[in-house]
Amino acid sequence: MFVLGAIVALAACARAVTAIAHERVAHNRLASTPTCTPFNSTFPKGSVDFRQTSTGAPFIAISPNGSWDVGSNGLELFMSKPEGPVTTSDGVNSQLGNGATVNSTFTFLYGKVTYVVTGVNTPGIVTAAILIGDSHDELDIELLGGDPNNWQTNVFATNPADPAPLVGAFGDTQPYQAGDVKDTHNYTIDWNEERVIWSVDGQQVRTLGPNDTMKNGVTHYPASPVRLQMGVWDGSSPQGTCEWAKGPVEWTTAPSLMTAYINSVSVECPYTA
Repeated sequence: MFVLGAIVALAACARAVTAIAHERVAHNRLASTPTCTPFNSTFPKGSVDFRQTSTGAPFIAISPNGSWDVGSNGLELFMSKPEGPVTTSDGVNSQLGNGATVNSTFTFLYGKVTYVVTGVNTPGIVTAAILIGDSHDELDIELLGGDPNNWQTNVFATNPADPAPLVGAFGDTQPYQAGDVKDTHNYTIDWNEERVIWSVDGQQVRTLGPNDTMKNGVTHYPASPVRLQMGVWDGSSPQGTCEWAKGPVEWTTAPSLMTAYINSVSVECPYTA
């Protein structure tokens, strides 16, 4: 899962991301309203703001200015080589590449979201297009550059009954029927209170219901308002994350600058009365 913000301990166990410290600040600035309103964007100029809420832009950049751009291919998310030397010890890198994260400024509860994504196929780099709540509920689509013939789905929701965060407990791997991570695909998360269905290029590949998320005697099914979140990040540390991400990145041979593209995103609201 693509965990940001205040759950620093969870991020250390599960994922390494860029600009963690800024996520809580941005979340606190953004209003959370559960109403689902149909939405579609190809990321024209002015659609992404940089940590401001006065312009009315539908997206806000969480990562530093210059880590993203908008152009003819939609939202461009950059992964750049770390500054200074990178050493590898015990299977992890001493430094992480500089990635990008962009959030929507609106939230909604239940809906059907389709991301059109072109991922990065470098081992250790993760391209993510997810739904994330201010409560840290998540519904995930993750593309691993080190596993280019598959893509991953996951949900996450905390519960006081858990002795520790259930990192990756509900994750699954889906094979591509055509193409791979570096090709452009339509990824859909169709989510209501009864189930979530993941699809790629119009083909349903996984269905998960609340009872499927039962652990420690309670369910862990996302049921809080979420916002769109798109990012690219370096999974080369810590060790558990690096193993999952098929890293570490070999920066002596990897491109010094890589780009993931979110060509478009749409939100449909079939579950809004």
